Amino acid sequence: MQTFNGKRDEGNMVKSMQLTGKDIESLKDVLVRYKEFNELNEDLYGTYSKSSILVKFQYRTGLRIISYNSNPAMIIWSEARNYSSKIKAIIPFDYLYTITDSEFFSEVIFEFKNTLSIRLDIRRFEYMAVLNETNEKILTAMVFQVKKGILVMHLNLLDAMDPTKPVELKKFRMEDIKDRVNIQNNIFDNKNRIPINSADILMEVSRKSYIQELSLFLVHDSELAGYGQITNHNGRAFLVNFGIVDRFRGMRLSKDFLLAILKEAKDYGFTELNLEVQADNKRAVDLYLSVGFAIAYNTSTWVYNELETPE
Repeated sequence: MQTFNGKRDEGNMVKSMQLTGKDIESLKDVLVRYKEFNELNEDLYGTYSKSSILVKFQYRTGLRIISYNSNPAMIIWSEARNYSSKIKAIIPFDYLYTITDSEFFSEVIFEFKNTLSIRLDIRRFEYMAVLNETNEKILTAMVFQVKKGILVMHLNLLDAMDPTKPVELKKFRMEDIKDRVNIQNNIFDNKNRIPINSADILMEVSRKSYIQELSLFLVHDSELAGYGQITNHNGRAFLVNFGIVDRFRGMRLSKDFLLAILKEAKDYGFTELNLEVQADNKRAVDLYLSVGFAIAYNTSTWVYNELETPE
């Protein structure tokens, strides 16, 4: 296997080559700048350096350096999985910003994909980014298309208001699993969403992020009218799965239900809360703004689909 030395390409061509462990060490100064292109890039060097030999090998399976005209231009790190693969990071070299040849950008993912393992059948790459003028221009040139925008919102719970009227909550228990499946499938019913089942709930409650005390139903007129929960991701609290069952919508239940959950989170000991919401969901965004959430940043999911790319 060739090792990276910065001079292994010949000609005015796009090349994609695998990196070795030695390459990763030699490129540390570039890799530690992983957030400069996109704040959501994952930390390749930090994660790799702490991993076992087997995990390091797996990471290198989806890791390539892209060069042009004998110069390294970017590093792409993706999952090594079939059909649809997540790109964990795109890390540019300074040289990338000097390239004006549009053919380079349009060929990057094609060349990247072709140098991955022949055992992989990847038709689609997905990449989430906090956009700025530069990376938006580059991703567009790389034939990625924006599929959806996500707002990340933040709230200081110490400033959160209390519900304006009494709210009846019921904590989720395993005997309620069928009710929760039905309620979440009702709240988030969408033709592009695969319905959840009991196995999905069982998997979720087994994770470290799950907090049983903050998994809450809204009860209205003795019926379960909504659901929402707080999860803990490495010390950061997130509001997830929040919503009202369709037949209870329009009854002005959402705001007080949300305020009741915020109070539970504050009483539990959290001082800050985060959430993600689709940018085009104006009703939800307005609700969160009305209780004190602020937009931290706007992210977009970019998709490269070989079945949709132009010839």
